[in-house]
Amino acid sequence: MANKRHSYSYPTRIEYGPGAMKDLTAIVKESGLKKGLIVTDNGIVKVGLADQLKGYFNETGIETVIFSDVKSNPTEENVMDGTQVYKDEKCDFIVGLGGGSPLDTGKTIKVMATHDGPLAKYDDMKGGDKYIKDNMPPFYAIATTAGTGSEVGRSSVITIDKTKTIIFSPFMMPDIAVLDPTITLSLPAKLTAATGIDAFVHNLEAYIMEVFHPMADGMAKEAMEMCVKWLNTAVTKGDDVVARGNMLMASAMGATAFQKGLGLNHAIAHALGALFDIHHGLANAIVLTEVMRYNMTRETTKERYASLGSIFDVENDAVQVIEAIEKWVEELGMNVKLSSLGITEADLEAIEKYAIGDPCYPLNPKVAEKGDVVKILKNTL
Repeated sequence: MANKRHSYSYPTRIEYGPGAMKDLTAIVKESGLKKGLIVTDNGIVKVGLADQLKGYFNETGIETVIFSDVKSNPTEENVMDGTQVYKDEKCDFIVGLGGGSPLDTGKTIKVMATHDGPLAKYDDMKGGDKYIKDNMPPFYAIATTAGTGSEVGRSSVITIDKTKTIIFSPFMMPDIAVLDPTITLSLPAKLTAATGIDAFVHNLEAYIMEVFHPMADGMAKEAMEMCVKWLNTAVTKGDDVVARGNMLMASAMGATAFQKGLGLNHAIAHALGALFDIHHGLANAIVLTEVMRYNMTRETTKERYASLGSIFDVENDAVQVIEAIEKWVEELGMNVKLSSLGITEADLEAIEKYAIGDPCYPLNPKVAEKGDVVKILKNTL
């Protein structure tokens, strides 16, 4: 593939380090903006982070309004409600504060602030990106979790009529991504582990995509090593700023790398999230090693897995790598069975049907046939 034509695009401006969230308010002030909509969720509000950010803006003389009605799997209703607040309050910029859900919601509110509905019109799977114009308000993304990497992404995942829908456009890229490890210190251990696994899977799936992108490959492999080195510390010692900072960066690197694409792991995780409201990171963790075993029967993918041996201090052998990842997931407390979440064998065909329709499904390096997802899921019950 090195002898073929390719086009690459890398992410937005990143402000990294302790104090970066506060510094953002001064940067916004310099832009001459007057009033912002802070898009977040109730969890962020409860820990006081939304009010903290609002206070920082107040100090610079900028008024803000907080919109926190965002679900863990954000819906079209969340987007439209936030858009209405943006318009009613006459805001001129948007700040996303949170994990992937608030950031994705904020990016989509950015679209709907200047575009006509319905939201389904902009479904990327139906060519909706061509309707998105560069006439949207500024958007700033502040990540409070190290998982989705949505702060450096050009798309959002919104549930429309019970279907996870990708809204995509290069114009959706945040103007600035803020990676401030100090605001992630209070993230609970289980959520730290789940979001960290999500970051790892982003990098892993990007790495095995059969697309010629050496820069993304190098970034993905480095980020996987960072996840393995720092995630356990972030989980067990939540106040470790170095561990938190490295995980934030690994997450952003994953979202940059996965412009190559994501595969079957994410297709199934999206189905579990949409149908059973399972946290996205946990869903990825549950099926991770079974999907790897499935993919390993493709020789090129097996070779890619094997090349990760040094990250886990094992031989360059795909089986040993998968076994090491299985042990790592267990250490993180993410070795959860689907049956413990109320899912039975009777549910598996519905999950597979949803996964087959997911945009990540056809990108998997091994072509998945009908019935394959059911077989994978049976091993996770």
